[in-house]
Amino acid sequence: MPKFQKLDPGQVVLGRGRSNAVRRRPFVDAIKASQAGRIELDRGEDPAATKRLLRQASKEVGIKVRSSWEDDTYRALLWKRVGA
Repeated sequence: MPKFQKLDPGQVVLGRGRSNAVRRRPFVDAIKASQAGRIELDRGEDPAATKRLLRQASKEVGIKVRSSWEDDTYRALLWKRVGA
């Protein structure tokens, strides 16, 4: 007979959400640890995905963040906390 365990819905991440949560973790840690930062992309990393992960991490921790690319090559993303 299977054993069932009650869990809080916030603890359960399914499907692609699980891999995104793992990928978001460094962004969450960076936002919590400092007021501003620079994210350098390695060759082959997707700039749009990086910016999306930063935005999602910001929303997850409830801290507003603004960001922009350092130059037209999209290899370095600058970000800083804004608001209260």
